[in-house]
Amino acid sequence: MLIAGSIIGGLLLVEHYFLNDLREQFVNWLHQLPHAGVWVVYSLSETFLGLIPPDLFIVWSAKLGNPLFYLTLLGIISYAGGMISYFIGKKLGTKRTVEFWLMNKYGKFVKQLRQWGGLLIIVAALFPLPYSAVCMIAGLVKYPLPMLAMFGISRVFRFYLYALFLFEMF
Repeated sequence: MLIAGSIIGGLLLVEHYFLNDLREQFVNWLHQLPHAGVWVVYSLSETFLGLIPPDLFIVWSAKLGNPLFYLTLLGIISYAGGMISYFIGKKLGTKRTVEFWLMNKYGKFVKQLRQWGGLLIIVAALFPLPYSAVCMIAGLVKYPLPMLAMFGISRVFRFYLYALFLFEMF
């Protein structure tokens, strides 16, 4: 219990003293960018393995005139990024070296996707799992696109759910 408490305490301290400041700096940077620049950065992130947490963009949208409109737009772009990632994965699935790299990096998701299918897609869409990576792996293993599209729509709802909490914090 002492070790677990120390680890959790250490993570909370890092979050409080370092990550909060980093988040604030990133959100301030987003506010300095023209809107088109923010959308380009976000779209690229959501298409290529979700390099930037979408929560930062949710916080950014809270300070805009119509946050619900922007949340919807963020969700649609994220959903579309997942679909693009699917086709990238499908194309990359024909190249052995890329397939080998993805299988080594995300092998556990491949196994889970084959076992749980739609449930994994919904979990990745709603929670902080790499949604675009799961979509790319779905393309790689030739998961049916209609099923991905149906389960992936839950990605849009994530933005409203997270906004309920994040808007209160900021």
